[in-house]
Amino acid sequence: FVCGRQSNGMRAALRTATRCLRRERQQPLVPFRKQFSAKPGGGGADGSGVRWANWKSVAAMVAAGTGVVLYYNYEKERVLSETKVTVTGTPMLGGPYTLVDSETGKTRKSSDFHGQYVLLYFGFSKCPDICPTELKKMGRALDMVDKADGIPTVQPVFITIDPKRDTPERLNAYKKDYHPRLVCLTGSNEEISKVSKAFRVYFSAPAGDEEDYLVDHSIFFYLMGTDGKFLEYFGKNLTAEEVAHKMQRVIREDLSVKRMEGSA
Repeated sequence: FVCGRQSNGMRAALRTATRCLRRERQQPLVPFRKQFSAKPGGGGADGSGVRWANWKSVAAMVAAGTGVVLYYNYEKERVLSETKVTVTGTPMLGGPYTLVDSETGKTRKSSDFHGQYVLLYFGFSKCPDICPTELKKMGRALDMVDKADGIPTVQPVFITIDPKRDTPERLNAYKKDYHPRLVCLTGSNEEISKVSKAFRVYFSAPAGDEEDYLVDHSIFFYLMGTDGKFLEYFGKNLTAEEVAHKMQRVIREDLSVKRMEGSA
């Protein structure tokens, strides 16, 4: 059955199987182990003369069953291919934000990064393993991109999702373990919530006054263009080499588009 309807091909296959069974219904089937003990020349192994198996009916059942299964799989793939949705275009991610630079303690706007490609990551400084691993991967990817010909410098930015504990002072000490260009940003709960929603970042922190807790969050790098618009994202499953390769490709494509627009 496909989408609640029995196809014509399946009905035909079932009719064939039914006809075969009707022709052979007077010839009972038994376990195959007994058929091999039948003596040549007629009688069964127990001398009763009963035919313990009929190979024609067995073959007909197998053939009909196989046909039904194959046709079902064919129809299933056909329906799925017809209903497949192809997604094109760039997701609507990102937007303007105003946060605090951990190094200077001053306000930093998203527009301050215009003119640069930005690789953005959301995390928190007390993350025990994921964030350190991803930030190290970010640094390795950036080092590889720095060595590529014709690629402008990419600015790494870390935005905390734990503003309660990630003060500017804490983030300023935290970032020293990672890429030397890394900029760390924090802000109020409202400001962090706003920028997280703009980038569709999921995070969940426990309520209350407890200080020792973990924050569950989504794990992506976001590549932003020189105009502040979203270009691409890279998931946790990618290696530093894969991130670097994809980043170079996307940046080269973006530069090519800009050149074409400039010459138009």
